[in-house]
Amino acid sequence: MQSLEKVEPQIEKVGAISYDQFIENYVKPGKPVVFKNASASWKSKRAFDPDFFREHFGDYKTTHKDKVYTMNEVLDITEKSTAENPAPYPMAFELRSQLPEFLAMLDPIHMNYAYPNWFRSRLIPQGRFGNDMQLYIGGVGNQYVLHKDLFHTNAWVTQLYGEKKFIAYPREQEDLLYPENRGTRSPINYLKPDYEKYPKYREATPHSVVLKAGETIYIPNGIWHTTVATCHNISIIVEQLNATNFSEWKQDIADYMKPRSAFKSIVQYGYAEAIGSLCKLREMAGKKFY
Repeated sequence: MQSLEKVEPQIEKVGAISYDQFIENYVKPGKPVVFKNASASWKSKRAFDPDFFREHFGDYKTTHKDKVYTMNEVLDITEKSTAENPAPYPMAFELRSQLPEFLAMLDPIHMNYAYPNWFRSRLIPQGRFGNDMQLYIGGVGNQYVLHKDLFHTNAWVTQLYGEKKFIAYPREQEDLLYPENRGTRSPINYLKPDYEKYPKYREATPHSVVLKAGETIYIPNGIWHTTVATCHNISIIVEQLNATNFSEWKQDIADYMKPRSAFKSIVQYGYAEAIGSLCKLREMAGKKFY
C-alpha cells in the first residue's frame, strides 16, 4: 500500500512566525502548514479532552444521519471505534449554534493567523456556502473521503485531543486524482489505492503529517486532502473566506446552483459579488474581520 510503503514528503511544522511570513511562505504559494502552538493564544488553557466535554457538555445534542445523539453518546461510540468496525464519521457539533459556550473559550478563534475572514461579517448565513465552524469527534478506523473543500474555502483544523494523520496533494496534481461529484471528490482510497482502475494515481505525491493535540493545520483552498485516524480524537474546523479565494468562492456558489436553476445561479452570483465588494470596502476602511 502506497501510504505505508512509500516515504512521503512531510507537511512543514512551524513555531512562532510572523503573520507576514505566513502570507508570503504559505498563503501566496498555496502550501499547507502546521502551526505547533497557535492555539496557545486562546484565552482558555484547559485541556479539551473527553472528560472536559463529558463534564461540561455531556447532555448537549447533535444529529447524525437523522438520529439524535448526546455528547456523551458520541464520545462513547467513537471511543469504541475499531479498524474493523469504525464509528460513524464525522460526528459533529456546530460550534456557534450547538456549543456557543465552548466557542467563547476559543477566543481569538483566528489565533493571530486565520484572518481576515469574511465569514465573520455575518453577511453569509451560518452553515451556508462554506461558512462552517465545527467540532469533529472520531475514532480508530475513521478515514475521510479524499476531497477538496466545496466553495474553495481555506480550512483551519486544530487538534484538541488525540492525533490524526492529514494527507494533502499539490494543486497541480488534481488530474491524477480522478475528480468527480462536481470536481470536489475523488474515488481514490488513500490506504488501498486501486492502481488498475486509477493508473494515473501512481504519479501522485501525497504530502502528510500527523497532527498532534494543540497543533493547527492550514489547508489552502483548492488543495485535495484526506485524514486517517489511529486513535480517539477531537478537533475543530473553521472555514475562511477573503480576497485570496473570493473569486473561486463566488464562481463555486453560482455553479452549485446552476443545475437546479439558472436564474437562481445568477442571483447567487450577484449576491456573492455584493458581499465581496462590501467586505473589500470595509477592509479599506480598517475593518479586520476577526
